[in-house]
Amino acid sequence: MSILDYAILLAYLIGILILGLAVSRRHQSRGDFLLAGRSMKWFVVGASIMATVFSVTNFTGFAGEVFGHGLYVTLAIPVFVLVALPVLFWVMPFYHRMKAVSAYEFLERNFDLRVRRLASALFIVWRVAWMAVALYATGRLLSGVTGINLYSLILITGAITTAYTATGGMRSVMITDVAQCLVLLVSLAIAVASSVHAQHGILNLLHRSSAAGLLKPFHPFDPSIFSLDPRIRMTFWSVLIGTFTAFLARYGADQKVVQRYFAAKSLDDAKRGFVLNIAFAIFALLCLGLLGLGANAWAAAAGILPAKGEPAALLGRFVASLPPGACGLLVAGLIASTMSSVNAGVHSCYTAIRTDFLNRRPASTAGDDTLDIHSDRVLTLSVGALATFLACFVGNLGTIFEIANKVINGLGSPLLALVLLGLFRRGLTSTGMLVGGIAGILASVAISGWVSHLALHYYAVANLLVTVALCYGFSLVLPAGSTAISDQKSEIR
Repeated sequence: MSILDYAILLAYLIGILILGLAVSRRHQSRGDFLLAGRSMKWFVVGASIMATVFSVTNFTGFAGEVFGHGLYVTLAIPVFVLVALPVLFWVMPFYHRMKAVSAYEFLERNFDLRVRRLASALFIVWRVAWMAVALYATGRLLSGVTGINLYSLILITGAITTAYTATGGMRSVMITDVAQCLVLLVSLAIAVASSVHAQHGILNLLHRSSAAGLLKPFHPFDPSIFSLDPRIRMTFWSVLIGTFTAFLARYGADQKVVQRYFAAKSLDDAKRGFVLNIAFAIFALLCLGLLGLGANAWAAAAGILPAKGEPAALLGRFVASLPPGACGLLVAGLIASTMSSVNAGVHSCYTAIRTDFLNRRPASTAGDDTLDIHSDRVLTLSVGALATFLACFVGNLGTIFEIANKVINGLGSPLLALVLLGLFRRGLTSTGMLVGGIAGILASVAISGWVSHLALHYYAVANLLVTVALCYGFSLVLPAGSTAISDQKSEIR
């Protein structure tokens, strides 16, 4: 990196910290700290959702998949449109009617406190693990770009992000998310333009990618993508079904995303923001696909292919090869994506702990609480410190793409099962949900850890189906002491 690149990166870090602290200076009740007074407009909501779910994990995972295997992973892009239908017309209206703070509050009404806390605890474990992976992915990639020690980068990114999150609460998180989202999108666009220019135009880049076999499965067409064999690493069906399951967990059962629905000024603002998020996400993934092709063409020209193992190191060297200014801006954008993801994760985990375990007062009265600034900040700092600490040990779990699909998406599936069953709830008992949910979590860990030769995207599907089956099964055999609710009217009607 050049002096210009370091200057851009330093300016970004200072600017985002100042912005976060400036927004946090206003007096806040607990309702403001948790939901920004439910006052956020659609653009802020959309940019915040996008910034929340995107991190360097996507860069190393998506671009790395294109770099090493071709365009198979791009089959997931249309799923954004498919998953938008149930989210816009079913999930978001349901949560809007709740007027809650926790996404899992309704599980206590429909079952009991134990089920609510089980879902919340699973969310916390899921998101702390996800934050650790995001921080590790950032350190791994940027260490190759800057030459800075991996663990130093993890600690710096985690510390800065946790600091302004603990200081400012939800308003600070969402406002800084907007800035980080825009920095990310602009940096991706400039990086793509620089990469395409280095390959003497888009047509020349596509020609080189075709010669390297990276335009598969589209050119030449690979008929195996329509195979029903669940052992094939990636097919149309596994990507469609698995990604839909993972996205539904992300947008329908994830406290850190649902909390942005709650913070919106109105249901219409939440819906418009969600559509904006989809547009931003598709644009970002298309850029990542082109960057993956560009990185492979650059590596081939430099004579450093073939490469064994995860392509994160080569992606880092590719980023460092970009022209001065473009490199620094992309590094800033990638750090921005991780910081926004981590601040959302830290704040939403704090919210889950506070509202599901420490103070379960109804949402209508929670906003009148005086903010206990010391205890809330200590709790937030503790969550961020834990995620940062765990990030130092992620490297032993496999490649980032495998971790994301087998472990992270796999843990989201049991949570999605609890939420979906909580909505429909027919034929289920509280004890059955509790025991089945715990068994489903354990089964999901076992499937993700020990089942091999399964398409990567099917882990999320398998974990969802197993958890649903176990919850229904235990509801049949453990009716005693449970609250039977099969005769009650469905919550979603």
